[in-house]
Amino acid sequence: MTGKKRMAFDITEADADRIRAAYVGTRAVLPPATLSEFITELLLEGAHHLEQAHNSGRPWRPPTRGELKSLSQTGVGRNAPTRLDRGSE
Repeated sequence: MTGKKRMAFDITEADADRIRAAYVGTRAVLPPATLSEFITELLLEGAHHLEQAHNSGRPWRPPTRGELKSLSQTGVGRNAPTRLDRGSE
């Protein structure tokens, strides 16, 4: 494993409380020793699921900084104009 990298993101207080409660409720029976390890494991499980479902089970290549812009900045994904237009049909 390479060095650690801090990630920052916004989450609702209700979702943060739910994650903390799940950590406290399972820390006696699951391997992650810290809340940070618990959240990292959840994120990696989610990434693995997406890789299995959408990328033939393989990890995607690491994105460039420009690719990490939000959907509203790039106009792709669920905010793409063509997708929004379809909802009005």
